[in-house]
Amino acid sequence: MNTKNSINESLEIIRRALEDDKNDSNKHSSSDILILNQKVNSDGTINLLKKNEDINNEINDIIDHKLSYLVENKIEKILDEKIPKLLKNYFDSK
Repeated sequence: MNTKNSINESLEIIRRALEDDKNDSNKHSSSDILILNQKVNSDGTINLLKKNEDINNEINDIIDHKLSYLVENKIEKILDEKIPKLLKNYFDSK
């Protein structure tokens, strides 16, 4: 399969998934997940993913990185803003 066909096939899968989600948004449960077997590299090439431990480790590393970012930047910011107000309200009510 050449690169153009691979890209077109990937885009078609994504388009169908988005259309299905748009048409059936009330029917989907929160456990519905779309898993693609292709990875787009930073240079624009597409690799077909095979089931192996390296891919699972790579995916886990990406998820860990994103979760760390969210915890470190987003949740800490919210806690830094909210905790002083919550503590002040708590001690003022005592």
